[in-house]
Amino acid sequence: MELILDATLGLVGTSHFSVVTMRDIALACDVNVALLYHYFSSKDHLIRAVLSRALGLITDDFESRRAAHEDDILGDIGAWFATHTAMAPTMMSRMVKLMSDQAAQPIKDPELDALVQGFYRFERDLILSTLAAGMAQGRYRPLDSDMLARFVGLHLDGIFHAAESRGEIRIAQDIQDLRAFLEAQLIG
Repeated sequence: MELILDATLGLVGTSHFSVVTMRDIALACDVNVALLYHYFSSKDHLIRAVLSRALGLITDDFESRRAAHEDDILGDIGAWFATHTAMAPTMMSRMVKLMSDQAAQPIKDPELDALVQGFYRFERDLILSTLAAGMAQGRYRPLDSDMLARFVGLHLDGIFHAAESRGEIRIAQDIQDLRAFLEAQLIG
């Protein structure tokens, strides 16, 4: 099953998911198309499973990093940045492309859209709660948390889109630059 999900993410991470066929996925996995339909009733079902697994792996990675970032001035945001940096080469760029392709569809799959929106809510809530705690403890200057959380989320997405569209693979450095910018805003 993981082979199918990984191969599908690889294909939709390089081509728009609407042009990837079940036959393409079967060829990439070296399995019969019937086997795909044994596990997944449709390509949409498979794409939802791929995105759900990718999002789960990202949040699991983040959770495993949280304790290591307790002394980090950015706390959970630092762990979130570390997850993005660590997973960029294998998953994040492909997942961001898949989510972008989904957003550009004229008719959206409601289940896939709910997964994407849930991911962004998770990210926003993580950033907001970290900022609120830091401001309450006096570690951060008082700032507009909503604006800053949106800025960070948009900038993270932009880093991945820029790497793809500009052909500049400097994701780790760009995340480090975002971190430095955020620290300067919060600590002064």
